[in-house]
Amino acid sequence: MKKLKLLLWITMATKGLEMMGFAMNESAQAAAAPLSVAVQHAEWNQGHLLVPVRPLIEPFGARIEWFPAEKELVIRKNDLTIRLAANFKRAIVETPSRGEFPEYPDLPHREYADMGAPVQVLNGSVYVPLKFVAAALGATVEWGGPSKLATAKLEGIRIQIKPSPSPVSMPGTQKLTSARMKMLSDKLNEVQNPDAKYVSAHYKPYFTDRFIRTLIHDRGLQAAGRYKDPDTLPEYTGKTAATLTQSAPLGNGLTGEDQYIEDRTVTLIWIGGAWKVERVDIRIRTLTTGFVEYAPMN
Repeated sequence: MKKLKLLLWITMATKGLEMMGFAMNESAQAAAAPLSVAVQHAEWNQGHLLVPVRPLIEPFGARIEWFPAEKELVIRKNDLTIRLAANFKRAIVETPSRGEFPEYPDLPHREYADMGAPVQVLNGSVYVPLKFVAAALGATVEWGGPSKLATAKLEGIRIQIKPSPSPVSMPGTQKLTSARMKMLSDKLNEVQNPDAKYVSAHYKPYFTDRFIRTLIHDRGLQAAGRYKDPDTLPEYTGKTAATLTQSAPLGNGLTGEDQYIEDRTVTLIWIGGAWKVERVDIRIRTLTTGFVEYAPMN
């Protein structure tokens, strides 16, 4: 009887050790497997994939600061700081001082980079160019080809991104084309000091009657900036409504540390088989100097 009990005890102990070993092996495999994070929303612009910034960078150990009034984004990881601004393609990358300015030993080393597509606020989220931001943080990006997936990898962390359709389903024939956006932008540049009669006769194909009346009443579009061709994506807010944001530099502040930027938010409606300007809102913001090419701080 004692021998039987001993045999049962040995058998149970052996099985327990086997189960423990199996569990430890599973844990080791789980620890070795890469952490995978899925990002569902992404948009193509000018051949560059834009992704929401927070789910992209936080798994990589970076943190963000967003300044809504300035629409300026700061990404920090260890000694690296990346400064980005809405509607601008230029990134400011800061690393520890290299002694360029002995009188300011704490002034970081600063470099500038063209990301190929601008940072943009879409549907309430800040979108950044995937390839540039991932590479700046030390990650690599692989493209899935037929799967239409992009994967950013860093230190065992995998972030998979898949472009998603717009929240508003828009027929292809009704989508805003680059040519139409450029045309409307050019026409808005023309009406800062217009002739009232000329506005009524000439701009009917581009502006709604309501906006034409506003221009006549206000004696033109009250804007100071001269806007280049649009390079931001339109945001569809309904089947027949969209907005387009543009930015133009006005000049530097007195100390040269800031830049004044004018933003133009254009409300568009689909009417008579074409997109027309319904309203324009203008606001001024202040950015860190360096996002505009002609005024780098170096």
